[in-house]
Amino acid sequence: MPTVLVLDSQGYAALSIVRSLGRHGVRVTAGADSAFALGPQSKYATDSYIYPDPEIDCYDFLDHLTEHLNGNDYFAVIPATDKTTALLSQHKADLERTGTIVATEDWETFSLAYDKTNTFDVAEGLDIPTPTTIAPESPTDLDSIRNDLPYPVVVKSRSKSIWTDEGTHELSRVDDSHYASSPTELDAVYRTIYESSPTFETHPPLIQEYIPGETQTTVALADQGDILVHFQERRLRTDPPSGGNSTLLEGVRNRRMLEYAKTLIGVLEWTGPAQVEFMKTPDGEFHLIEMNGRYWGSLPLAINSGVDFPWHHYQLLRGERPKPPASYQTNVVQRRLLYGDLNWLYYYLAKGDLSAIAPFVRSFVGPKHTFVSTDDPRPTVVALAEGAVLGTKQSARAVRTRLHER
Repeated sequence: MPTVLVLDSQGYAALSIVRSLGRHGVRVTAGADSAFALGPQSKYATDSYIYPDPEIDCYDFLDHLTEHLNGNDYFAVIPATDKTTALLSQHKADLERTGTIVATEDWETFSLAYDKTNTFDVAEGLDIPTPTTIAPESPTDLDSIRNDLPYPVVVKSRSKSIWTDEGTHELSRVDDSHYASSPTELDAVYRTIYESSPTFETHPPLIQEYIPGETQTTVALADQGDILVHFQERRLRTDPPSGGNSTLLEGVRNRRMLEYAKTLIGVLEWTGPAQVEFMKTPDGEFHLIEMNGRYWGSLPLAINSGVDFPWHHYQLLRGERPKPPASYQTNVVQRRLLYGDLNWLYYYLAKGDLSAIAPFVRSFVGPKHTFVSTDDPRPTVVALAEGAVLGTKQSARAVRTRLHER
């Protein structure tokens, strides 16, 4: 079979892609910015490619990748994170001159999901519930909008992954400091975030109505807007607890959420993997929160539940029609991010809430872990070692915080 290059294999999603394709007999080169990353340690990686860290200089990374693709016979290159998917989408035409398929959407379409302002502009004319979303051009615009917003609101970047004109990368994550409950609070929160990075001068943050509820997502593989394969999940724990990356989750099924995702993906005529995130409110309605046009961090849950997205994606790239399973399991609970779950635990310990310890410990017994594979143990050892280091640091930080408060 042809060889596929999988980037970002320091992460669990890319490791799952390496394992999935390798188990189907596909030759896989695990690309990462370190030889000690998870992917290169996998027995399913037939080779490894260590590249310059794109966060330091994306242009150096792109030059290095282009040279590597020119020097090797790859069928396709598959990115697995926001930062590399965005880069490869922007430079898709140049990279495909090497003869390698770049497994991303074209930039014109990708940018509609990458920039959340564009996403909500598209969704505005669709029959999909959405939170009020405002895109100020600068903090001075707050004067005309602050009193008309439905509070509380959240201030967030147009994209979690931001590339600067200098070729460096910034990650913008929402935490408790991004929320405002009044016009006065909004002024302070917005200006603080706006001034935290020069990037926000050209791409000012969004202001979005806060929707209470539970985060659920529909993840899919689509071909020109037609969803071929899908899976749905709900977040049981997040980092931070107020809302963020999933740390513990399980599969669900909901026809209404699926139809909303089909509508958005269909209008975009999307091809490739995508994640459509919703907030399920207490009345059972689903409100669109964002769309991510790449593989998602919880990919291992879908695979362990019976939906092998990487293999179906490979089939689509080969011009074949994937044959999805008739159904999938919803009784699989999975811990996604060990370090994120440690952050979740630290959040409550720092508040003196010891009741979080019991559910945290129980999660080591029942749920599956994204990195654990009995037939591919070396990445498991690496991930456990990383978790032990992070756990020690988090515990020490929690103790220091409590001692400082006394």
